[in-house]
Order: sequence, then C-alpha cells, then structure tokens
Amino acid sequence: MSAWDLASFVAFAAAGIPPVYFALTLRAVNRPFSRLSLLLAGALFAHSIFHLVRALEGARPGILAIEAASAVLVLSFALAYWPLRRRDSRGP
Repeated sequence: MSAWDLASFVAFAAAGIPPVYFALTLRAVNRPFSRLSLLLAGALFAHSIFHLVRALEGARPGILAIEAASAVLVLSFALAYWPLRRRDSRGP
C-alpha cells in the first residue's frame, strides 16, 4: 500500500467537491457550465478512485482502465469547454 496513492486519492477527491458545488448552483442559471463542471468533477473522482484501487491492490493491468477512463473524461471536458470558451469570450 502506497502512502502517496492514498494521499493522491484524498487530494483528487477533495478537488472534485468544488466542481460538484458549482454544477449544482449553476444548473438553473447556466446549464452548459453546469454540465461542464460535472465532467470535471467526474474526471477528478474517477482519477481519485484509480489511486485508491492502486493503493489497495497494487499496480495491475485492469486498474489502468480506470486511469484511462479518467483521461477520457478530461478530454471530454476539454472538448466541451472549447466551444463554450469561444462563445463567451466575444464580449458584449
């Protein structure tokens, strides 16, 4: 069991809490950014689970699927953010 993986689990899980809060508070006002916050939270929570499973079971090939899923969520976040950033950066 790696202390670094346990610390990473706690750090990533804690980092996922603010995006969940933003998603809940923005869901009525700005639905696209609410969904974007949920994607970010999902990526952070998936990566925290990767570290927890790796700390408990050690490095195994099946655990890499969890890490790949978190990477796909980060990519999805980036692709979803790109058009929203361009649309809102034009100004009034």
